[in-house]
Amino acid sequence: MMPTNSDWEERTTVKKGNYGEKLVNNLLEKEGFIMYMPTTPGKHAFDRLAIKGKKDILMVECKSKAKRKWVDDTGIDIRHFKDYTYISNKHHLYLFIFFIDEYLGEIYGNYLHKLTKPKVIGKRTYPLEEKGIIYFPMCNMKRNLAKLNGKDVDFLVNNSTRSYDY
Repeated sequence: MMPTNSDWEERTTVKKGNYGEKLVNNLLEKEGFIMYMPTTPGKHAFDRLAIKGKKDILMVECKSKAKRKWVDDTGIDIRHFKDYTYISNKHHLYLFIFFIDEYLGEIYGNYLHKLTKPKVIGKRTYPLEEKGIIYFPMCNMKRNLAKLNGKDVDFLVNNSTRSYDY
């Protein structure tokens, strides 16, 4: 049986994701972007379309998740990565992935084509694929796009599904 929209919205990960999307919306609106988002229920290709000055168009994806604890990187599902890459290439649009990180207390990210620039750090070669996730090094991120306040961090921590402490 398919979950109803209200069942979906009550999931912890969805609440956390929606919260992060609102933070990114606020950030981009302050930068002069007009935000467009899906209104049709169900899966969607990316979270937002941001347009500035009727000239600059940006696909936006928000990931409300902290970086890995023991490794200086973060990642996304490989299936999603492949979808984003396909859409970006086919339509010649840049995709920016924002990470809303309660551990570091900040929002950071970068354009997909910059996240995937090859980098060797120690014994790891990035982008790194492990167990269905593609990881990007933190040094490929534009850091401190916004600081999270205490209320934001508390909400994200309280809605985390991580099985270990930060």
